[in-house]
Amino acid sequence: MTGDKYLIILNQKTFKKTIYFRNKQPSTRNGTDNDVKSLKAIFGDLGFQVIVHKDLEYSDIIKNLTAIATKDHSKTSCICITILTHGDKGGEVHAADRPYLLSDIMAIFEKQLTLVNKPKLFFVQACRGANTDAGNTVALDSESVMTIPTHADFLVLCSTVEDHLSYRDMYGSWMIQALCHVIKEHHEELDLLHMITLTNRKVAYERTTYTPSNMALNNKKQMPETRFTLTKLLKF
Repeated sequence: MTGDKYLIILNQKTFKKTIYFRNKQPSTRNGTDNDVKSLKAIFGDLGFQVIVHKDLEYSDIIKNLTAIATKDHSKTSCICITILTHGDKGGEVHAADRPYLLSDIMAIFEKQLTLVNKPKLFFVQACRGANTDAGNTVALDSESVMTIPTHADFLVLCSTVEDHLSYRDMYGSWMIQALCHVIKEHHEELDLLHMITLTNRKVAYERTTYTPSNMALNNKKQMPETRFTLTKLLKF
């Protein structure tokens, strides 16, 4: 893949006590900095320009992403937005000060003419509800319907299916760590969709929660979900 490539990471580790969170402060996302470290290493080696934003409020997220999206991307070959945060069902993700919809930021990139026919990737590490998956020392990315644009060349990879929890520990989140491992091992021979399939398998079959002090969350599984309108295979 030739041309300029961008990875923008929205790393939400800490949150504020606001009315939007019912005057409660969402828990600190310990381990998320290790996800950032892994993403920077892997995508940096692949020639991506990596930009990290930490603990932004909603207005700053919109401002920063709008500034990036409205640049002249005539020489850009791929842009990837990675969101590390808490979330809930219905496509809700959290800024430092309030929840917002994933579609809010996807719409920013959908409108840019110089990004037409170029892959726009969204990797979302966040819960999408409060249910657990029993499947056949962990933390959650939730405090409590993924959408995709109608235009071509979008991909959304979510760390879990709708209505379910997503997990991380002190080493990082299950999905991001698995994705980084798979890309590192297979980017030379496999396209992105094949690597996502291997990531799904790695998360689904190799990870299980172990929280004997909290049996409601013990021995649970996780299954990432992908939706896309890509029109060509994408190799890094």
